[in-house]
Amino acid sequence: MKINNLVRKSISELFGVMVFVTSIVAANFNPTFHNLALAATLGVMILLTAGISGGHLNPAVSLFFYARKGIDLPTLVSYWVAQLSGAALGLYLGFALSGTPVSAITPPGGISASGVFIGEMFATTVLVIIINRLISTKSSHLIPLAVGFWVLAASTFTLTGAQANPAVTFALMLRDGFTQGNLSIILAEFAGALLALLYIVILDDKVKKAKKKK
Repeated sequence: MKINNLVRKSISELFGVMVFVTSIVAANFNPTFHNLALAATLGVMILLTAGISGGHLNPAVSLFFYARKGIDLPTLVSYWVAQLSGAALGLYLGFALSGTPVSAITPPGGISASGVFIGEMFATTVLVIIINRLISTKSSHLIPLAVGFWVLAASTFTLTGAQANPAVTFALMLRDGFTQGNLSIILAEFAGALLALLYIVILDDKVKKAKKKK
């Protein structure tokens, strides 16, 4: 069956995000291995989709690749639509698997808004740097494992469990409402991607140029 290449890539992104968000939502009802389950699921989904769409599964990662001219604008827009659609489907599939109706969850009180913002920005920044570094050193086969490990590690020391993904935050917004806190998290995630770009342009690119001169 012949299918448009961009459509094929977008479907891949939709599927990967859908399964990832499903694991996040459904695992909340069996919290013993929650962080391990979602990190492993993300790694497997990146592995499955990498050869089709690049395995972005994250609007912030797609924005980074667009800024680096790795994808064009139509691809970026198509990926974003697919990723957000996958997140919405994953939310409802996760609740369907758990047998629980979709309902808002009230976050615990006393959480620092600045701590949430910094944590999400930091988690996303490091995530994008890891991906870029492995690609630039021709070690892209390690991305699923490295990203999974980073998400698992960052989930233990960030107030939000290291969402580091606007699509994931979007799914939670569909559940809890479009609150100022969730909008701030999405801003932090995109800021993290741009901060990673700045880091790479200033440091990584200069290292590459220095090696070429030698």
